[in-house]
Parts: sequence; C-alpha cells; structure tokens
Amino acid sequence: MEFDGTKIIIGAISIIIGLVMLPLMASFVATAKADANVSAISGLTSVLDLVAYGFTFGLVGLGIGLIYIGFKKA
Repeated sequence: MEFDGTKIIIGAISIIIGLVMLPLMASFVATAKADANVSAISGLTSVLDLVAYGFTFGLVGLGIGLIYIGFKKA
C-alpha cells in the first residue's frame, strides 16, 4: 500500500468536524439536562452523554484512524 492522500484529507475533515461539534454537543447536553421533561426520565441524561460525546469523539477517532491508514506503508 502507498500514500493515500484522500484518506488523509477525509481524516482531517473528520477531526475538524468532531472538534467543532464538541462544544455544540456540550451546550446541547447541558440544556437538555436542565429540561424537566428530560430529567424526569430515569437514565436519559446518561444516554444523552453517551450518544453526544460518543459521536463527537468517534469522529475524531475515525479521523485519526484514516490519517494512520493514509500514511501506512505495507
């Protein structure tokens, strides 16, 4: 396998999107936790944390993996 620039570019874009969405997701989760309807359902605040932060950190991890694959030599 040789240098693959498209995977590196897509990985960098994925990292940037994940890092930009992180504060947006944090503000969304804080607003949702303050809502009485959300806090009334047992366990929903934990699920919100897992989904929101898992999505953003998943994008960052995907980007790191794509950059690694793009530079990997076989």
